[in-house]
This record gives sequence, C-alpha cells and structure tokens, in this order.
Amino acid sequence: MTAAQERKVQREKLEQVRAETLEIVLTGVCPDCDSALKRNLALHGWWQCEQYGDGHFRARPDEPQCDWQGFTA
Repeated sequence: MTAAQERKVQREKLEQVRAETLEIVLTGVCPDCDSALKRNLALHGWWQCEQYGDGHFRARPDEPQCDWQGFTA
C-alpha cells in the first residue's frame, strides 16, 4: 500500500469514528453508563461522560467513574 493509500484509509477510519461519536453526542447519553454527556471546553469538539475523571470533576463524585470520551471535530 502506498503512503497516499494509507493516509486515505486512515482519514476514512477517523471520519467513521467521528460520525459514530457525533451520533452518541446527539443522544446526550453516555453509551457506557447512561449518564449525561458534557463538553470539555479545553479542546473544540471534545465530549465526555459527566462521570469522567477524578471525583471532584464528576457530576456525582460518590458514584463510579466512567472513561467514555470522544471528539466530534
């Protein structure tokens, strides 16, 4: 496979992942734990489960952490 073909395949994979993430974001619900989603304003298009991260970052610190995050940009 040539370098150009590899780049094309990679772009197609990234677009597929972005489209899948956008579908999830449009629901507003985490696919892993059913919590709400929130934008992380540090980077454009970065979305996370509201239960992502350390306790003080989570919506409900006493409930389990979730690691779902995705990019739509």
